[in-house]
Amino acid sequence: MKEFEKEFYAHLGLLSVKFAKLEFNISAILGKLINSDEDLIVITLVENNSLNQNIELLKKINRIRKYQESTIENLIEEIGRIKNERNLFIHGLWGIPYESENDVKVNCEERKIRHTVDKDVKGNKVSQTWSLNKNQTYRLSYMKKRISTIDNILLAQEAFIRKLETEQL
Repeated sequence: MKEFEKEFYAHLGLLSVKFAKLEFNISAILGKLINSDEDLIVITLVENNSLNQNIELLKKINRIRKYQESTIENLIEEIGRIKNERNLFIHGLWGIPYESENDVKVNCEERKIRHTVDKDVKGNKVSQTWSLNKNQTYRLSYMKKRISTIDNILLAQEAFIRKLETEQL
């Protein structure tokens, strides 16, 4: 295996770990906001949820708690910016990295069937489209920037968790 391939796979693995930590932190924030001494309650509520489901649950819980609403909204907004890409990074079919234009590039295929329905202003169906297999080419330099973005979100989440731990709700 070539060095640039090792570097790519190392960064892809790092992205996966950071996305997992980001999702875990959402669960930890939920647990603190639910304010339960019973870990089983929190685990039961979030155990099989997708990231999107836990984000929606966080919104619902905080509508009741009203704890630092702008901070939570900002966290959710930041996560929302990378959420769709997260699914592709984690579930995509990655090709073999190659060197091009002074960078390492790799193709990623998303094998997913999409159905879209176009409607007119009255809501009547005008057309429908079926598509599958979306391809995206990523640069290693872009993936490194994404890692930095996730690191910033993780820092904000961890600071928020520490604040939740020190305050009584």
